[in-house]
Formats: sequence, C-alpha cells, structure tokens
Amino acid sequence: MIRVLIAAPLRQDPKIFREYQKGLDSLIIPDGVEVDRFFVVNNCDEVVQEIRDAEYVVINTEDSMMYRDHFWTGELISGMSGYRNLTIRKALEGGYDYLLSVDTDLVLEPHTLEYLLKADKDCVAGLFWTNGWSNAWMYDQCDVNNLPEWHVPGTYQVGGTGALFLIKRKVLEAGVDYSPIPNLRKAVFGEDRYFCIRAVCNGFEIWIDSHCYPVHLYKEQDYRNYMAGEVKPCFRK
Repeated sequence: MIRVLIAAPLRQDPKIFREYQKGLDSLIIPDGVEVDRFFVVNNCDEVVQEIRDAEYVVINTEDSMMYRDHFWTGELISGMSGYRNLTIRKALEGGYDYLLSVDTDLVLEPHTLEYLLKADKDCVAGLFWTNGWSNAWMYDQCDVNNLPEWHVPGTYQVGGTGALFLIKRKVLEAGVDYSPIPNLRKAVFGEDRYFCIRAVCNGFEIWIDSHCYPVHLYKEQDYRNYMAGEVKPCFRK
C-alpha cells in the first residue's frame, strides 16, 4: 500500500476552502494507494468548522499573516516556511511514502494524483498558470524559457516549482525542507524556492507535469468566474 499525505498551511476564505475540498474529494485514487489529509491552520478559526475528513492543528499568532491576500514580507515567508515544515514532520512521523502539498486556493482536476504518481519522480508538481505566470521556473527567482513546450501535455524538468507538489519520502528524509536560506534572502525569495534549492543541492531533480490543470482561485474574481462555470479544471492527454 502506497500512503500519500495531502497537506497544506491553511488561512483561507471559507467559501474558497469549500471548493478546494470538493476538488480533493473528486480525486481519483489509484488502486493500492491510501490518502490522508492534514492542515496547519493559522489565524483562521472561521475555517475550522469547514474541515472534513482531515487532521489539523491550530496555530494562532499575533501577526496578521496576510498571505491570504498575497501580501508577503520576509517575516511572513519565515512563518509559512515553519508551517510547511510541520507538514513534512507529519508525513515523516506518520510513515507516509509521499507528501502532496496542495495550496488551499486550488481546485484540482480529478486525474491529478494519478498522473503525478505515474510520473514517478522524486519531486514533481502539477503545472498551472495565473495571470500569464506559471508555478514553475528554470533559474533564479522566476526566470522561465520553456513556456511554449510546457503547453504540450507531458513531464518536464525545471529549476523549481511549488503550490501543487508531490514529494517522495526519501527527499524529506534527506533533510530537504522549506526553511529560509539566510544568505539568499534577497537574491531568492520564497519558501518554495528554498525547498527546491535544497532538493537540487541534495541531488534530487525537480519536474512538472502538464496533463492536469487546476483552477487557481487567486482573487475574488477568479472565484466568481469559477462559480459561474467560466473556468474549470482541465485534463489533457
């Protein structure tokens, strides 16, 4: 039996989290795979009552943690790194074979887990675009040069990624995590980038798979468009 832990830090508008959970509920679980869910809830007590079929831990801090509104500072990045590291700890202590980190503003396409597992990579993410920007890059902070190729369904090696990330246990056992890298605070900024840098330095490759596109409920208008049926998760063979 292959065990997968779906996990994420959680500070989200309840109505968006409801759609997120529906996406998780829709996932096709391959034979021989067992899936659990775990959330680290931060300053978001109103969403706790929405959590179904999952373990969670509540951490309330004095700061406002404005990442719900996509306003980031070094302090907030450091906090997010800690919350993501708690999901790693849960995966390791729980004996899971994979950690699937899924940001709580994504609505997944049902085949997502199936295709990420099928890729059989140490670190592989589902690809998507937001306002013309992808959740993957080749170099540095956000340098990309393969966008036309990535539109063709397939699996591609990249420099870094995040948000919808399937990670094998051996990567986590090697000590790869989301902690800030002090001497890269200005050159490279973001906990996903810290994770990917550590992964590559430990000899692991980073990949993306472009068969299953989620819907990213990034802003209120994205949510309205989704609820109106104007955008939907997309599967392409």
